[in-house]
Formats: sequence, C-alpha cells, structure tokens
Amino acid sequence: MKKAVYHGIRDVRVEEVDEPNPGAQEVKIRIQYCGICGSDLHEYLHGPFPQSPFGHEACGKIVEAGPAVKEFQVGDRVIAFAKGAYAEYLACPEERLLKIPPHMGWERAAVVEPLAGAAYAIEQGAVKASDTVLIAGAGPVGLMLLLGLQAIGVKTVYMTDLLENRRKKAEELGATLVFNPLENKTSAKIKELTSGRGVDVAIEAVGVESSLKDCLTSVRYKGKVIVQGIFTDRVPIHMLGFVTRETTMMGTNSINPSLAMDWIELKGVKPESMITRIIALEQIATEGFEILVGKKEEIKILVEP
Repeated sequence: MKKAVYHGIRDVRVEEVDEPNPGAQEVKIRIQYCGICGSDLHEYLHGPFPQSPFGHEACGKIVEAGPAVKEFQVGDRVIAFAKGAYAEYLACPEERLLKIPPHMGWERAAVVEPLAGAAYAIEQGAVKASDTVLIAGAGPVGLMLLLGLQAIGVKTVYMTDLLENRRKKAEELGATLVFNPLENKTSAKIKELTSGRGVDVAIEAVGVESSLKDCLTSVRYKGKVIVQGIFTDRVPIHMLGFVTRETTMMGTNSINPSLAMDWIELKGVKPESMITRIIALEQIATEGFEILVGKKEEIKILVEP
C-alpha cells in the first residue's frame, strides 16, 4: 500500500509499504480522508514530537476486524482517533473508533477530530454562554473554537488573524468582529470594544509569542487564558501583570468526540465548512504541507489516499 513516511524536516515521501494486519482487538480501515492538522505541520517543519501524532484526523471503512472486536464489523464507516493515517490502510484499536452516523458525509466525518479538540478546550476551560471571548488565530483551530463557542451559546466572539482569507472565513462563520493584529493593537482594540474591561476568556489558537501576549493583555481582571496553540519556541511572559491581574492560564491538549458529535447532531454545527481543498496522498508534501507553510489561500486540507 501507499503511505506517507516521515524522513526528516520537510522530507515526507509517499512509499510502498506492507499493509497492516489488525491485532485481536483492532480493525483494519481503508482510509477515506485524513486531515492535515497543525501538529502535523509543526512536525513537518520542526521535527517529531516525543509521542508523534503524525496523521491522526482520519475516517474510513472497516475492511477487516480482529477476532476479539465486539462493537464494530466489516463495512462500518468509522472515525479513527489514531496516528499513521496518511496511508491507504490503518490498523486501529477498537477503543479508538467512533461510528459515523448513516446520514453523515465523509467530509464532515473527517473534521470531527479537530472539532473534538475545540470541544475539549471549551469544556476544560469552563467557558459559559455569557462570556465574551477573544480567539487569537482564525486557522482551523480557531475556527473550530468559534463553532464550538456558538454551539454553547456564546454571543460575543472577537477574532484576530494576519491572513485576509482566514479573517473572511471567520466573518462568514459568524464571529462578532475580526481584525488584523498588525493593524490594530489587540489589547487596545479589545479594551475599546469592552469599555475598558477586557474579555472574560481569551484563547490562543496559533502557538506564537505575540498571540499569547495579546491574550494575556486582553482578558479582564481575574480573566482566563486557554492555550490550545502548539508552541515550538520558548515564550517570555511578563509575570508582574500576570500576577497582579490574577489571570488564570491553562493548556489543553486532548479531545472530546462525544461533545463534538452532540454539537453536530443537536446544534447543527458544520465543521466541514472550513475545508478548502482535497488532495491525493501523492501530493501531501507539495500541495499539502508546502502550501500551508507558504500561508496561501488554503485553510483546511484533506488528504485522500
């Protein structure tokens, strides 16, 4: 089968490898789509994480099931929360599968996992419908957070991004106000919008120093900063302001698939609305990672083996 194999920084090659054989409690899935995640892009540019999640936003159809698998069978359409899915086939443990409802299309199923990341962050951060929120970053992470906040009833969501196409997408999806942080100093703009108070919650969805500092300086006294962006560089923080304003800051790095599915089924959330391109597996480096590195017009890219 064909699989994208990581060889080094900016060196991912599609190669012929053996098809996986599922273990007793595993299934073999023919992959329909695997989304390119921001974490995958970070690994492409900076090297693998200690526990690399490379290629983990996957969906497909079960073609073989191990003898001890109880809840799934051949022919089931599933979302697989497992790495290594930039390939034609994937062996996945039963406990890391979620059945796709009969009425759900493949594209929507392919982006349940990133929506589940937003669900986890919002739940862990105990965000309330009455909160005012700033999201720093309108890429896939930030846009999924926007959809999640709307699902729980948040009315006021401000967003920032450097790229015009992402700002337009955030506006299209219903953000209250979206602006370029290079043209408007974020903390000053937020203070203006909130009559000097600041937002209740600020969410960092990029993974860079400037956006984290924008979040820290834009929350109200005793406000909360949720960090979901992936950082590859150390970030200095002005601790005096952090302490005197009694800011709470927390990181989130997991998923809540059941809550994400509830948002889709009960709240009408459409996470596939940010998919901008579908590419073949053979194009993953040139038309996937390199396009995203170049900050061109794509937001969410799916890979189709």
